[in-house]
Amino acid sequence: MQKRSKPKHAIKILYHNRFWVIFLKCLGLFFAGAMAGLIFFYFFKDLSVALTERYKFLQSIFGVRQYEPGVRYLSVLGAILLGNIISTTAYFILSYFKTLIPLSVLSGFLMVILLFAGAEVRQTAVPAEVFVLFSVEAFYRCLALTGGEHLYKNRFEKKSVFITTVVVIFVLLLGAAFYEIYQVFGYIF
Repeated sequence: MQKRSKPKHAIKILYHNRFWVIFLKCLGLFFAGAMAGLIFFYFFKDLSVALTERYKFLQSIFGVRQYEPGVRYLSVLGAILLGNIISTTAYFILSYFKTLIPLSVLSGFLMVILLFAGAEVRQTAVPAEVFVLFSVEAFYRCLALTGGEHLYKNRFEKKSVFITTVVVIFVLLLGAAFYEIYQVFGYIF
C-alpha cells in the first residue's frame, strides 16, 4: 500500500495562515509605507504641509487631533476613545476583506506625513511622547489589520487567537488614549 504524503501547497497554506506570519508581513509593509512617507516628506515638505493643512479631516482618521485651550476633560477623552475605536474597528473590518497590503502601506505613509507635517507647522522637533504614542497606535492598528486578515483566512478555527488579539488591541488602545489625555491635561483622572 502506497503512503500518501501531504501536498507541498498544503504546507504553504498552513504557513501563510499563521497569525505571526501575517503580523510580520503587515509590520513590514507598514514600515515600507512609513519609509516612503519619510522620503516623500523629505523631497516634498511644502506640499506635504499644504496637503495636511487642506485635508485636516484625515488626521482624525489616524488619531491625530488638535486641542484648543479650555476643552473639557470628558469631551476630549470621549473623542479620543470613540475616534480610535471606530478607526481601529474599520481597520479590522477592511482587512477582513483582504486589504491588508494597501492599508498597511497607506497607513504607514500617511501617519509619517501627518507626524512630520505637524512638527513642521509648529517649527519643533517631534517630541518623544508623540513618537511613543505614534508607535503604540501604529502597533495596535497593525494588530487590527492582522486580526482581520487572520480571521478571514482561518474563520473561527482559532478562537483564542481572535479573542487575544481583540483584548490586546483594546488594552493598547485604552493605554494610548489615557497617555494622550495625560499629555493634554497633565493627569489621567
